[in-house]
Amino acid sequence: MVPGGRDTTVAVAGCDGYGAGEVDAAVRRAVDLAGGIGRFVSPGQQVLLKPNLLQGQEPGRCVTTHPAVVAAVARLLAEHGCRVVIADSPGGGIVYSEANLRRAYARAGYAALIEETGAVLNYDTGSQIVSFPEGEVMKQFSIIAPAAEADAIVVVSKAKTHMWTRMTGATKNLFGLIPGLEKPVFHFRFQDEYAFGRMLVDLNECMKPRLQVVDAVMGMEGDGPQAGSPRKIGAILAGSDCSAVDTVLARLIGMDPLEIGSIRSAAERGLLDPAAVRTVGDDPAGFAVPDFRKPSTYAGGRTGVWRRVMLAVVQRFGRTYAPRPGVIASSCIGCRKCERICPVHAITVREGRAEIDLSRCIRCYCCHEMCTEHAIALSRGLTGKILAHLLG
Repeated sequence: MVPGGRDTTVAVAGCDGYGAGEVDAAVRRAVDLAGGIGRFVSPGQQVLLKPNLLQGQEPGRCVTTHPAVVAAVARLLAEHGCRVVIADSPGGGIVYSEANLRRAYARAGYAALIEETGAVLNYDTGSQIVSFPEGEVMKQFSIIAPAAEADAIVVVSKAKTHMWTRMTGATKNLFGLIPGLEKPVFHFRFQDEYAFGRMLVDLNECMKPRLQVVDAVMGMEGDGPQAGSPRKIGAILAGSDCSAVDTVLARLIGMDPLEIGSIRSAAERGLLDPAAVRTVGDDPAGFAVPDFRKPSTYAGGRTGVWRRVMLAVVQRFGRTYAPRPGVIASSCIGCRKCERICPVHAITVREGRAEIDLSRCIRCYCCHEMCTEHAIALSRGLTGKILAHLLG
């Protein structure tokens, strides 16, 4: 436990694959170990079930929360007497419309969940302003209507690396409550991943999800959250505290939790002591993947005085070190997702092809994240390659 009575216990349940029976058993076991579903929600409540939908991709790509995990949590909530609404706002390059929601739900395999779980899919594209005067960097948020109106929120996230935040799990998943085309504003305002992490902590403290479940059966390694590769971890995680759950997840994929901006922010605020996070259930060491491939923007690795000096150089000359996005002309279809999401308007589409003004680019990689055609490549200049080699 940490100040304020926050429970930083995280349940770990092994799950070898996505067979419905196996997933259902693992989810139930993890939630029971975390205290049981009745600890988090009450019968009769309307519960928002928040998966990682991104733009909607077929489950085998490991971009989205697997539908078997979403279904298992939905069934558990329905059996407890809750009314379940599955909702998310697709990634920031997507217009938040009913048509786009329908496509994303169908691609991710969620449209098929309705009959078997009794849950409903959200098509309300309205939003509300939610005040949060206690926020450190945000005093209010624009939140999608089904989340603002829900009695409780249950987050069902996906274990992935992330080009911008290094890792996306429980805490980052709540960013999907921000309506689609409003997301670039946050990337413009919080251009450092640690500043972005502080905002994410504010968002989670504002909306206060009751329960966190992480689909870490298969994760995404490399250049996530969309362009990476599937990698088996073999576990379901559950707990009430997003930062504690992310602490366990970070260790499973070979990252220092305090490298993650949101975890560091929670620790600095006294909301979390990573050393005090405990696990119940299966031993997480049995699922750890120390060679989990990090994103190409990752500056982790060796420790010591020399590396700290080099990291200071990287922070001072971040644009030099950071990979630069570039358009693969033969793959670009001119869909304008990258143009819409760019927070600094550094991308324009001319004659059906995207063009990037690197002098304006802030290296947030939103364009890379949103490109379903993999038409945005990342590369470093010579100085950046030297720094990356020294830090590797």
